[in-house]
Amino acid sequence: MQHLSPNANLTCAAAGASRSTRALSLVALATLTAAFGCAGNDVLHDVLDELLHKPGNGHHTPGGGPDGEQPDAFVEDNGVACDVGELPEFAELERLETLPDPFLGLDGERLSRRAEWRCRRQEIKQLAERFIYGEKPTKPESVTGTVTSTNITVNVENQGQTVSFGATITLPPDATGPVPAVIGYGGSSFQAAILAEGVAFINYNVAAVGDETTYAPNKVGAFYTANPGRQDTGMLLAWAWGVSRMIDVIAASGSSIIDPTGIGVHGCSRSGKGAFIAGAFDQRVALTIPYESGMAGVPAFRLIVPEGGEVLRNAIEYRPWAGEAYRDFLQLTVFDQNDTVGREADQQASGQLQFLLPVDTHEVIGMVAPRGLLVLGNAGIVNLAPRAENITVQAGGEIYAALGAAENLSYTSNSANGNHCSFREEYVPLLQQNLRKFLKKDATAVTGTRDPDVRVAADLSDNIAWETPALE
Repeated sequence: MQHLSPNANLTCAAAGASRSTRALSLVALATLTAAFGCAGNDVLHDVLDELLHKPGNGHHTPGGGPDGEQPDAFVEDNGVACDVGELPEFAELERLETLPDPFLGLDGERLSRRAEWRCRRQEIKQLAERFIYGEKPTKPESVTGTVTSTNITVNVENQGQTVSFGATITLPPDATGPVPAVIGYGGSSFQAAILAEGVAFINYNVAAVGDETTYAPNKVGAFYTANPGRQDTGMLLAWAWGVSRMIDVIAASGSSIIDPTGIGVHGCSRSGKGAFIAGAFDQRVALTIPYESGMAGVPAFRLIVPEGGEVLRNAIEYRPWAGEAYRDFLQLTVFDQNDTVGREADQQASGQLQFLLPVDTHEVIGMVAPRGLLVLGNAGIVNLAPRAENITVQAGGEIYAALGAAENLSYTSNSANGNHCSFREEYVPLLQQNLRKFLKKDATAVTGTRDPDVRVAADLSDNIAWETPALE
């Protein structure tokens, strides 16, 4: 995939309008306007009209939400009313060594219209929950809290349980009025660069929401207390739930400090996995920035073992990032750490089981689409499966392209610095452009660069058996 630039002649009046009004009914229009480049383009205007005003289009699209919300509402998930139908059972799964077709619905029909993606996304979401991550519950019965210039507090009441957690806020110098913010999973080597762009940094302590050193059936954290019976949900979705609850509080706070329409999520390594899933599972996130996320992050699960990436069982045994259902895709027979031969045999067998997954992470990238996504990689650490990451980004990019938003997915791993999670000056310009476009709503910002390191070069056609449709 080559560098993709938006049409410089297009202007985005709706993005400007979103600054002048904070009414949540206009939030999604501003977000989608920025996402598709500009509402002035005739073709994109038609797409917006379908997505925003015709929720009944397409055989995958039954209508608006249970509370009357339409697809353009500022909501966590605009596909909750989609009739997904029956998901397959594990025994019914078929082996597929290439990446699954993201445009093939559960009913066996391929998409033909962009408006159908809303409910196809819901299918992907539910497949990912069923077989990989566990379920992310809907909004709790009560979410309250406060936002100050230094802190955010979240109070949740649900199913007779009460929990609280928080995060610290660092505002950019000389901040006035509501500013966009990046929710960072435990800090970032790019925090100074983010603040320099006039974007606040919210330091999210994920352990308070889901303690990854605890395991089912005794997982600990605000998520597991507030959601009894959800021990089968993995840490990645527990942390994502915490992000969503913070956005609830920010949106209800009056937007005097943080702009709820300009929220990004970011993290590196295991935190990069978390940021990726948070952005995929909450459509109010305007920009998702996973950094060196590795296995259980951006790289497709079925491509990890062939490249020699991280041990798959780590997603359950080392830390329960995935949900308990993911155990079905692992061979766990050797538990002696010193039996390297036996454990490698388990890894190879687990690699074969990945081919049964009916969904993979290129489709999770599609769950982010058409919103902003910036994938930052590291070609120097094989354990991170950087070649698989490149292939997965390419495949996810086909979804972005089909939705008319190819320029909203950016990726780079082109760096000689092989240190894990370190600051890379060469990544800053692309980061700046993404912050400006998706969080600050600057229509002149240029995104869409795909710049993989030569060491991880790969041809997408070797890894897919489908073609990208021209969606109407």
